[in-house]
Amino acid sequence: MSELVTIVMERREKSTRSALRVMRSEGFVPCVFYGPEVKEAIKGKVDHSQIAKLLRGSHWETMRLNVRLPDNSEEMCLIREVQRNVLTGKISHIDFMKLIRGRKITVNVPVVITGEEKSPGIKGGGIIDHVKDLEIETTPANMPESIVIDISALGINDSVHVRDISVQDYVIITNPNEVVASILPPRLEEDNASAGTEQKEVEVVTKGKAAKGEN
Repeated sequence: MSELVTIVMERREKSTRSALRVMRSEGFVPCVFYGPEVKEAIKGKVDHSQIAKLLRGSHWETMRLNVRLPDNSEEMCLIREVQRNVLTGKISHIDFMKLIRGRKITVNVPVVITGEEKSPGIKGGGIIDHVKDLEIETTPANMPESIVIDISALGINDSVHVRDISVQDYVIITNPNEVVASILPPRLEEDNASAGTEQKEVEVVTKGKAAKGEN
């Protein structure tokens, strides 16, 4: 397993609204650490700039980290949940979940689509539709960064289901019959054609009424 990024978690004494507001103004994010074998969730704070940098990277949902707790012990963890200010988008709270080597966990893994440039369906004007992530069961060492779906052979109305995905070292929990990616027919052209037909019908009806009026 490659070396993990270490996040330093400092002690948080108070959790009142005013205390949290001051904490955020000083460049910290309130956080909590919990998970298996953690008797009581540990509340703390982490540097906002370091967390923001991690979240700008791709697939942070499956990024294994080390967190240095206030007692200076270190634990492997995942970022389990991120809360943001609805107005500013700034990180307002973060949850870290403890990982134990060899112990299975469930996690949502991002879906990445490839092969669009070769897909007959896309070349024919089709529209790609796909899920954001899939739920899997895995150990920390075998956690994939993403699940890659190749759509290069898909035509319009073709789909890839969960049951079609070949995986190793982990199990996809999501329903096997769920559609992961599909190529939808080009809707815009159909809508435009339909609108044009309706317009012509209106014109015909209008001209017919005008002709009757002249008689």
